Amino acid sequence: MVESRFVDDPLGKAPVKPIGVLAAFVAGFDRVAAKPILILPPLVLDLFLWFGPHLTLPFLAQMVPDMLSALGDMIGPDSGITDMTMIQLMLTSIIERYNVMSALSSFPWGTPFNLLLNITSIPAGLPSVMAGLMPVHTPLGQPYIIPLGSLSEGVTLWVVLITIGLGLGVFYHRWLAQQTSPDAELLSGWQAWGRMVLLFLAIYFGGFLVLMVSGIMTMIIGLLMPFFSGIVPMLLLVFLFWVTVYFAFTTHGIVLYRFRVVKAMLESARVVRLNLLSSIGFLFICFIITWFGSQIWIRAGEETWYSLLGLVGHAFVSTTLIAASYIFYQSRRTWLLNVQASLAASAQGPVDGDSS
Repeated sequence: MVESRFVDDPLGKAPVKPIGVLAAFVAGFDRVAAKPILILPPLVLDLFLWFGPHLTLPFLAQMVPDMLSALGDMIGPDSGITDMTMIQLMLTSIIERYNVMSALSSFPWGTPFNLLLNITSIPAGLPSVMAGLMPVHTPLGQPYIIPLGSLSEGVTLWVVLITIGLGLGVFYHRWLAQQTSPDAELLSGWQAWGRMVLLFLAIYFGGFLVLMVSGIMTMIIGLLMPFFSGIVPMLLLVFLFWVTVYFAFTTHGIVLYRFRVVKAMLESARVVRLNLLSSIGFLFICFIITWFGSQIWIRAGEETWYSLLGLVGHAFVSTTLIAASYIFYQSRRTWLLNVQASLAASAQGPVDGDSS
């Protein structure tokens, strides 16, 4: 097949069976251990978000009381939300810590203050601890603060930084893909960057549409059948889970096989569907490792140099997981292509024999 020239087994020869979940992690670890310089991009980003200038949105804190007052008037006193003071303190704390620069990372693994803002750029990006933690102190004192004056300025810079972050993530993913597949003809970094932006827009508008429809359905069901009002959020969570699982390898198809966005999504869904249990197992292990790791990386505190050890550990583990994901997806897709080729050859065998 023509596609076979883009496929190289990550362990050096075509496998009889697809690579196992644990074997993929071991292979990813070997790739990173053999070339530790691969951990530099996420490590440098974390150091920049820690010690570099912080872009803040102080004017939002002044808008919180009015917004909460309007919200209280809209939902009424019977909503069950009584402690508006606590909500105001929480929102103010988040605003004070939020650093617009954190948009450079689409994988914040720390205290997820900015997770909702960054979840839309998750297709490909540099993993970061500090993007989620958003520190306000460093071992050298407070970082340099640059307050932004308006919401339009903040949104504009956020969009620009998200776009730059996707570009950094694409080149990082290409670098890892080259280590797992040295002979693969990868998509150029600039083309992959453009397709990642399109994927980001698809996720952003698709997510907005899903939330809007689910919100309308929740209100309708709440009015007609209040007892079943909680079913829509549950169904939404189930839907988001399966969408995440089936499209988890979209980035890999774009970078490694030069697919366009829709083709990469469909191919990811096909590979996952035919390797469902192993794919869920692989993604679950990645989630567990990342979640437990995030509790360790931030434990030292943002004011101490010991956090530097956590940043190094996070960069190594995250790079290993991403490398393992490329190895896993590549091997599983290679196996599917080989199976299809074998079935096609066996189906054509009797025909060729009759014609001879």
